[in-house]
Amino acid sequence: MKLIRLKMRYDEADSSSHGNILLVAIVIIAGVLLLAYLLGFLNFFSGDDSLAPPIIQIIGVNHGTKFESQVTIRSFGKEDLENDKLRAKIFVNDEELLACIYSLNGHNFIPTHHYGVKYIGGSGCKGLYFSYKESIVIDLKNGYIKPGDEVVLYIYQKYDGDISCPIPTNLLNRKYMEKYLDEFVFKGMEGYRLYSEHRYKA
Repeated sequence: MKLIRLKMRYDEADSSSHGNILLVAIVIIAGVLLLAYLLGFLNFFSGDDSLAPPIIQIIGVNHGTKFESQVTIRSFGKEDLENDKLRAKIFVNDEELLACIYSLNGHNFIPTHHYGVKYIGGSGCKGLYFSYKESIVIDLKNGYIKPGDEVVLYIYQKYDGDISCPIPTNLLNRKYMEKYLDEFVFKGMEGYRLYSEHRYKA
């Protein structure tokens, strides 16, 4: 009888210790996740996976009758930007367009090999600066953008100093992390920093 009681006590103690260990493990994991969220490493609630603020935004896409794909962008930043130090990349439905935009200065854009882009025009590319509320029209190759497409505009700024690597804010998002590694670890555009990112539904 004593042996049975001792065995029951042993089993109770054993299950109690297992329960305590499990509880401590859950608390530690929860604490690590909370700390990672507070430090900006995890983003559970926002669907935004942008790597830069939308300082320069797409305000319209003119499709016309032949899908002309004319993209109008506008600066909402308070500082005057040297447009010759700005480059642009455009993605449509997560695919980068073959659209070479090595300068947003209208005069300096002309001699560049701007495949996929017919011309750029507007107040933001006429002078030396792309200023607040000025616009630039980027006339892409016909058919590049169709109604309903998701368009993402990346603006890069020439930068002479050290480009800091920001803390990633969405470690659980695969697309975000791929873009983060390309921009800040492998530095896909050497000498330039990602200045602005904006998404637009065409």
